[in-house]
Amino acid sequence: MEEIKKIISEFIEKVKENPGTLFGFLYPYFLVIIIIIGLYYVANIGNVAINKTPAFVSDTTLIADLPVVPARTVPPVDIFKMKEATPELIQKGKELYVKTCAACHNESGAGGGPASVGLNPAPRNFTSPDGWINGRTLSRIYTTLEEGIQSSAMISYNFLTPEERIALAHYIRTEFMKDPPKDTDDDLKALNQLYNLSAGMKIPAQISVAAAMEIIANEANQKEKKLSATISKIENDRNNSSARLFNYISDNKKLAISSLINAESWRISENKLMDFLTLNVNQNGFNGRIFNLSDSEWNGLYIYLKQVL
Repeated sequence: MEEIKKIISEFIEKVKENPGTLFGFLYPYFLVIIIIIGLYYVANIGNVAINKTPAFVSDTTLIADLPVVPARTVPPVDIFKMKEATPELIQKGKELYVKTCAACHNESGAGGGPASVGLNPAPRNFTSPDGWINGRTLSRIYTTLEEGIQSSAMISYNFLTPEERIALAHYIRTEFMKDPPKDTDDDLKALNQLYNLSAGMKIPAQISVAAAMEIIANEANQKEKKLSATISKIENDRNNSSARLFNYISDNKKLAISSLINAESWRISENKLMDFLTLNVNQNGFNGRIFNLSDSEWNGLYIYLKQVL
């Protein structure tokens, strides 16, 4: 026991005199540990390199066609007569809010409605004056309802009439805001001009892309049938002087007849036909011989083309 104490005491004294002695004593142990770690890494390098993330991520993108929207007429409104919140407007706005807004913005207007789960950014808290993108005036809320907000779940509410959007804006401002800011007459005038509120408008119907493509294909098919029938008729009218004249002044019959089918202006008068053919010669299938036609030949050609086309 005394020998062990003596050895330890001598070792401590040597370390005090030369700290490097301790490193030299422990170095072999550190080296062995490093070698063991290295061997473990090399033995498991295959597992370390495995990518835990799946190489293929399924495509969940939903490709949807445009919805069919019937044509409608947007009635005019006088924004200056509706700039103040009347009991009738507020009641109408409340009904609209419950149907179209409360699911996201909550009936309290503070956000956090049942349909707001997972939405980023979260639906607007109408009771807070902070963070409004378009502003809290009547005109700015109307703009939001008209256009929606990009990069958010706030869609355009242009399926509502202007009067309904004004009523909804009044209800939000009256029910959920404390001292909401008011518009100036210039603000309301700008809103009226921007969306043509006082004049109203007619919105054309919207059809799906598939239906539009089908219509275009049918129209092209009808034109192709008319083109083929017209060429055949002119070729068979060998005894008709105007048919022979048409063959004489056209280098590309298909292009010439197509240009006439796709245009309507030449049907107005003989002079319109002359302008249509001479101003586009060599591009519409006709050649320079048309410049040598007499008045009677132009007249006969005009009458004949109107008959066959």
